[in-house]
Amino acid sequence: MRSSSRSAVRGDQCRTPISYCVSDSTGGQGTRVAGTEMRGSAAHPPSARKINWDLIRVVAVVAVMMGHITLIGPAVMPGVDPYPVTFSVRMGASVLLVISAFFACVTIRREEPGRWLRRRFARLLPAYLVAVVLTYVVTRVAVLAFNGWHVRHGLFGVLFGTPYATSPAAHDPWYLPTPADLLANLTLLQPWSPEWRALDWAYWTLPVQVAAFIGAAILWRHRLRGARLKTLARVLVVLPIVLWPLGWLPPVANVVLGPVQAGTGIGHAYLFGLGVAIWLWSRRDISHVELVVLGAIGVVVHSLRAPFPVEAGVGFAVMLALIAAAARGPEWDNRLTRAIRRPIVWLAGISYSLYLVHQQLGFVLARVLSDVGMSGWLRLVVVTGAALLAGWALAVLVERPAYRALTRGPRRLDRGTRRPERGTQRRERGTRRKRVREREPELVGGRL
Repeated sequence: MRSSSRSAVRGDQCRTPISYCVSDSTGGQGTRVAGTEMRGSAAHPPSARKINWDLIRVVAVVAVMMGHITLIGPAVMPGVDPYPVTFSVRMGASVLLVISAFFACVTIRREEPGRWLRRRFARLLPAYLVAVVLTYVVTRVAVLAFNGWHVRHGLFGVLFGTPYATSPAAHDPWYLPTPADLLANLTLLQPWSPEWRALDWAYWTLPVQVAAFIGAAILWRHRLRGARLKTLARVLVVLPIVLWPLGWLPPVANVVLGPVQAGTGIGHAYLFGLGVAIWLWSRRDISHVELVVLGAIGVVVHSLRAPFPVEAGVGFAVMLALIAAAARGPEWDNRLTRAIRRPIVWLAGISYSLYLVHQQLGFVLARVLSDVGMSGWLRLVVVTGAALLAGWALAVLVERPAYRALTRGPRRLDRGTRRPERGTQRRERGTRRKRVREREPELVGGRL
């Protein structure tokens, strides 16, 4: 359903980083942060970003954005003209959830589960809440104009009132979100009732991630380690297959079971299981064969759920292989990655905020541009550029400042200014350790 980096100490992780952290199982020394590796070598300074994870996250987020803009928008939103190209490989959001689970396995080992959970929420929720309010306001104003509807009582009526039609619209009407929809989305309850609509369909990952993070914190507090963690990964991967027959139950039963699956994320449990399995494999706790079997099951489940099974299955399998290569292999340091490092790092840094604002707001802009007769190629460039700009603004103005404010520790009291004696300084010299605060992991995508 981050946002940007997670950290882990390579040599220590096997004994003891999106949200999203990065594990390093190569046995070297240093600290890697979900797309960032802090090495002690001269070739890579402590703040040098690890391109592997940034590149994977950018590919996943761009796949989500292009699929929604070029495929979903013209297909389901009245008045949005088709584009000259269509991206139909459905795998981006699922890849982000796999990465989220992988990173959670690493970061949760570094601190107390409650504190870890608060940090994940501090990264996820502020930007999401602002995006929900922004999407609600823009959609209300735009849909009233698209549908030819009017309201009374001025601005209050525009935001919360019941509309009335004065003239027929040129296209089928868009759905007008209600105050109940706004409240449900702000509280992440939109999957729990068919009477509440998601303000943006891309938001389906947020309740799933929140439920998964809460579950991870509870399980880790209860000492879920070793063989039990392996069992959990296997159960999560096969759980959707076990639940598959529930889809054959009468519609009355699905009215109850559907919201439960959507709200708890049970239907997407295989994605988190794959993330845990890749992390275990990166630590050499499971074999190559087991990882391939679990990955194959996940690819089949994913492809059967997609509207274009072959494209989705192949794309998801390739991305799983890249995640595994990044988890256990060396850094992708070559001429090409060095050439694209700056834009990739920038896109990865805004990937979570970009995920939050690209879809529904992009649909609104695409409808406006279609109404004025803009060509398909130019419309695609404008909508994509606007999504990047909005994602950058949300990351800079909300996501990062809110995270820093919510995770800032209490200030330490001054302990006086009396200088220690020279003898004390000599004894302590050479044994005093400089404490350097690690960079906090950031979300990708989705986290998506």
